[in-house]
Amino acid sequence: MASRFFPVLPLVLFLSAGSGAAASQAVVIPAGTPVHFKLLRTISTASATAGQHVPADLTAPIVVGGRTVAGAGSPAVVRIRRAEASGRIGGSASLAFSLSAITLANGRRVDVRTTSYSREGRGHAKHNATYIAGAGVLGALAGQAVGHDRKTTEKGAAIGAGVGIGAAAATGKLDFEEKAGNRFRLKLRSPIQTTL
Repeated sequence: MASRFFPVLPLVLFLSAGSGAAASQAVVIPAGTPVHFKLLRTISTASATAGQHVPADLTAPIVVGGRTVAGAGSPAVVRIRRAEASGRIGGSASLAFSLSAITLANGRRVDVRTTSYSREGRGHAKHNATYIAGAGVLGALAGQAVGHDRKTTEKGAAIGAGVGIGAAAATGKLDFEEKAGNRFRLKLRSPIQTTL
C-alpha cells in the first residue's frame, strides 16, 4: 500500500515548486508614476555638493495594477544635481535634486530617473539695497548735523554707504536648508521593469 503513494510524492513536489515560480510576475512601473518621499538628512546649500547622496524613505506605496511594488517606508536615495552656496554680496543659493534609487517590495534596489526638485534662494539686491541705502541716509544725516553744508552731507552719505556695504557683506550669506522630514513628490521619467 505504501508503495502506491511513493511515486506520487515527486509529482506533488514538482507541481508545488512550479506554482511558486508561476506566482512571480513581471511588473512595469510606468513613466509618470508619482513617487512620494521624505528626506532622512537635512540638505544645506552652504555645505551640499553636486553628486552627493542623501538617504530618504518613501511616504506612500507605489501600486501598479493593485499590487504594491514598493511600500511606504521603503528606503530611497536622493542625488543632489546642483548645489550652490550663497555669496556675501551676490550670487543666490540654489539646490536641485532627484531620486536615484528606490527599494522595491521584493527587496531589490533599483536605479531610477525622476523629475527634479529645484529651489533658488533669495536674491541679494533687496537685502543689499536696504543696508546700503539705510546706512547712506544715516551717514548723510550725520554729515549734515556735523558740518551743516552740502560737502559734509555728501561725505557722510559716502561713508554711510561704505558702512552699509560692509554690513551687507557681513550679513549677506543667504543659504537655505531642506530639513530632514521634509516631504516631496517627483515623477518617474522612465519605466521600471521588475518581477514580484
